[in-house]
Amino acid sequence: MTTETESHELPADVSFPKTLRITVEDVDAMFDRARGDAAGDGVADEAVRSFASVADIRSLLTDRRLEVLRAIMDEPPESITALAERLERNYADVHGDVQVLANHHIVYFETEGRSKRPVVPYERVHLDIEVAGGSKRGTAPA
Repeated sequence: MTTETESHELPADVSFPKTLRITVEDVDAMFDRARGDAAGDGVADEAVRSFASVADIRSLLTDRRLEVLRAIMDEPPESITALAERLERNYADVHGDVQVLANHHIVYFETEGRSKRPVVPYERVHLDIEVAGGSKRGTAPA
């Protein structure tokens, strides 16, 4: 588990794909996808963050955190303080939201002195939630 003491520093030697896909995926599907990615050419088309349920995604992507995410993507702030001022929100609340997004590897930080500049290294974030009927759909009851 990631803790708040980790820096979540933006790695200088890593190229991020243009898209981050946030999805609901069971463990078996996640491992199958990871095996397929490992067998590929090593360059991912997208980054994927998988969650066990829609409820998990809802608890992560609250309206306020989506506001923070959009603000960082639209115009990267110089600091969390500047972001809080732009959003006209309390620093501690914005810092908490940014930290939660960083713990899920959605937001990273560029550090300059004591200032942590939040950045999102993706051009877009795609939510992928599928709703499908069960396998018995369309069959007559026995």
